[in-house]
Amino acid sequence: MTPRYVWFGIVAFTGIYIFLDLNKLYALRYGSDVGTFLQTLLNFAHSGSTFNWPEGQPHLAVHDSWVLLILAPLAAMFPRPETLLVIQVLAISLAALPLYYFARGCGLADLPAQLLALAYLVSPSTQGFAYMDFSENVFVPLLAFSLALAAQRRSLLTTLVLAQLLMGVKEDQIWFLAWFGIAAAMWYDRRFGLAVVGLAAVNGAIYYGILFALGHRPVGPEYGLQIQWWRQDLAFLAEVLAPFAFAPLALGWRIALAFPLLAEITMNGYWAYPMARAGTHYSVPLVTLIAIGAAIVIARRPVLAKYALACSVIMAAFFNVTVLHIGRHLFVPDAAAYARARQIALSGKPYTFTREDEGAFVVASPNREVRLISTPNFHPKPAWNTTNEN
Repeated sequence: MTPRYVWFGIVAFTGIYIFLDLNKLYALRYGSDVGTFLQTLLNFAHSGSTFNWPEGQPHLAVHDSWVLLILAPLAAMFPRPETLLVIQVLAISLAALPLYYFARGCGLADLPAQLLALAYLVSPSTQGFAYMDFSENVFVPLLAFSLALAAQRRSLLTTLVLAQLLMGVKEDQIWFLAWFGIAAAMWYDRRFGLAVVGLAAVNGAIYYGILFALGHRPVGPEYGLQIQWWRQDLAFLAEVLAPFAFAPLALGWRIALAFPLLAEITMNGYWAYPMARAGTHYSVPLVTLIAIGAAIVIARRPVLAKYALACSVIMAAFFNVTVLHIGRHLFVPDAAAYARARQIALSGKPYTFTREDEGAFVVASPNREVRLISTPNFHPKPAWNTTNEN
């Protein structure tokens, strides 16, 4: 049976967020990460290096994100930030399909499974993922839901292929999959679990071995037992659980399996800002796991699917992390500034932007000679408007 409501949701979500992302781009409101990844891919396509100017070094020396290199030919064919924004929206929206089929595999009937997939699409977190600066983590939901589906269907080869791709998104996925591989070996399927653990060990040995041999280390906060923003972290948990009707909490002690994903974004020492915020790339793995847990629980209590969608709509209307929030409005595109940045992109000549001009840098970033330098007392601009200037 074709999940027509899910497909309708995917098409609507994709159309809306491509429009919103382009509006944000033309208003010069994107942060530097879009340009960072575009320069990384263009440099790889032209020279084999993953160097980019904002990081000042090869991106693979910062994070183990080799799977992104698959996008290099496409970026070379369409060397514009719009390319990454469209890819980002498609990756986030299409993840609803494997989530639907995973829910069906859990025993959920067609309509409740579709409602769950729609709750995922409507949730503020998912909308935030499609509206944020481009990140490796945009591929986590699609790959993780597909991996869960492959393991559910007992396809070892497909499970390992998807696990390998997921580990290539970012180095923390290696640790997460090793953790869940151990859990799977103990409580699900020993052969599958140990195979994933072994694959994670190989990936970790290769990546960290190469990195330390070259004198690099992954970029990340210093972790400890202290939770700096615990009140905000509790509010964050309520915010990301509510769109799924808090269903994963019914898993009981099994929710402890989420500890490493939660610890990564809450026990990050004195990082410059809270990492546990809905709609940011740091929270993608945890929200993905919450959706998987919700599918398992709702399969036993199908009525929760209706509540999940209803809660998701309410959260989207009043607690959204994007422009789709009551009281917010689109920005007026800055046509003149966009045109100037686009000219720099086409010129091929060196040019230096400061952090105050991140949005212009993103537009100009197809020019691999364009640099971005840090400035003191920098404050990023909000990506939504609270006035009626439209």
